[in-house]
Amino acid sequence: MEQMKGVDIEQKSIEIQQIISRYTKESFVCFFADFVRHHPERNQLSFSEKFKSKYKDSIYLIMLRLSSDEVGSEDFYYSEENDKILQKVGEILLEIVSFYLWDYSRFDTTVSKEDRSEMLIHELAFKDYFQNGVLDYREQELNKVIRLFKPYQDKIKERLGIDLKTLMALCEFSEDDYQRKAIASKSFLFDPRMKDFVQNAQAGKFEESLSQLPLELQDNFLDFFENPHSCLLFTKDDYYKSFNKKDVDVFCKLLSIDINDSFDNLFYSQPNPLEHKPIIKINNKTFLNVFQKQLPNAVYKLLYQVLTETEKEKEQLNLRRGKVILESQTQNIFDRFFSKAKNVTSYNNYYINSNPAEKDLLYIVNRIAFVIECKASRSREPWRNTKKATERIRSDFDYCIQKGYEQCFEVEQAILNDEAITIKSKNHSEVLNTSQIIDVFTIVVTSERFASLQIDLGLLLNKKSSEDFYPWSVCIDDLEIFLKTLGAEYNNRFKKFIDYLEFRELLHGRLLSRDELDVCAMFLKNPQKFKELCESDAYLVPDPYLQGYFDELYFSKKLNFKILDVT
Repeated sequence: MEQMKGVDIEQKSIEIQQIISRYTKESFVCFFADFVRHHPERNQLSFSEKFKSKYKDSIYLIMLRLSSDEVGSEDFYYSEENDKILQKVGEILLEIVSFYLWDYSRFDTTVSKEDRSEMLIHELAFKDYFQNGVLDYREQELNKVIRLFKPYQDKIKERLGIDLKTLMALCEFSEDDYQRKAIASKSFLFDPRMKDFVQNAQAGKFEESLSQLPLELQDNFLDFFENPHSCLLFTKDDYYKSFNKKDVDVFCKLLSIDINDSFDNLFYSQPNPLEHKPIIKINNKTFLNVFQKQLPNAVYKLLYQVLTETEKEKEQLNLRRGKVILESQTQNIFDRFFSKAKNVTSYNNYYINSNPAEKDLLYIVNRIAFVIECKASRSREPWRNTKKATERIRSDFDYCIQKGYEQCFEVEQAILNDEAITIKSKNHSEVLNTSQIIDVFTIVVTSERFASLQIDLGLLLNKKSSEDFYPWSVCIDDLEIFLKTLGAEYNNRFKKFIDYLEFRELLHGRLLSRDELDVCAMFLKNPQKFKELCESDAYLVPDPYLQGYFDELYFSKKLNFKILDVT
């Protein structure tokens, strides 16, 4: 049993479990499913301030409750009393998270600079892995599944009993079904008769004004406030109207856990079943969507598992995920972005001079070179022990971002130092006069997010020389969102991109952020202020709510993503 400064981590987890087990499982999981989906609207709830990761903390509490044998006698609903209880739960959760970082002492002068650096890296990696919610959009998640698994449709049908196209359609239908129910559940708010009720209720005449409403409106009002999670519930019959019964049954079986099953999820860092099966079966008729945005990701994990039964299958699928998918998607994104530039030359899977190492992408656009390397590797869960954790973190970083930087560096140096370089691509060879190139930018695109350690490369990247520029390292989803936004918002998208890369490079070594899109949003909202901040010596901590900039564009249909064809 591990302890920290007198804190028993197992006992703390049990303490939370005992607190929440007074509530029925159904009412508790329904409350937190609603909180996960609608927490931006629930910010007035005091306990939410204690939850540092609304999603991770909520699904941990759900599984902690389901892992208890207690039936529970109280229905959970929001009240001042229950808010105080959840605040206490939130405080214990903070202790639990701190446990994993108990030896972090950045400001302890007795600890060496190297050890403090390791502790900082460990803390950032841990928080990023366990607590960081990322911004991407449903279409992007669906497209990840389609891109990778489209060639394996016969195997999917054979091994799961359902085809890929139907799986994708069911994921889309799930969200559409929620949207329809959410709109219907709130429709009473737009009834003209509600205006007098609201005014009277604000004047302290709630019960009297409620009784004066027609019964139908009273019922709708009470249903909405007593069961705000109702739009997250569904029955198989809801789906049978649009899909084959067998397919619906398979879908529900593959992607749901039963509320009455036995679970053993006590610790915060344990794998959470809801990450793989984000639906809870409440009873034989009713299911609860805990987090629909997770559905495509859960399908991705499921298909990856069933299509890698042998080492050979795993090797082939990983090769496709990296070499084929990531490179082709990156190329498509840049091809579209540079499509309106006057002078564009591009190379993919190319070699320079006599260097035997293949490089990924090179664009020369209006005399500016963009050297791009694509790296697909997974950022693994950080261990608790700082020394071992940082070794694993550095290993993952070096295999992906460091290697990408070094490959970019070779091309960058050839362009900057040689009068001409030979470029071989496929069966074509040509000599490039480098005197025509006036600037070079290097970009490392990753399939996975390395969060804080990717955003401030000053933490881990070993540059070849102190004078060399940092690359821009970015996850493929963030790259797609940012470049799409530049294309939608600016006629001079190319110049804006150059500006961002020039300013952004200055921030490494003094930037604390978990999401590149927070930094992108700072630039997009006020480019001049961003430039001033980048050119200053200030340590920068972007507002994590800045990425709402992209949500506004997305929901106003200015930022669009087309779902790929499965067939």
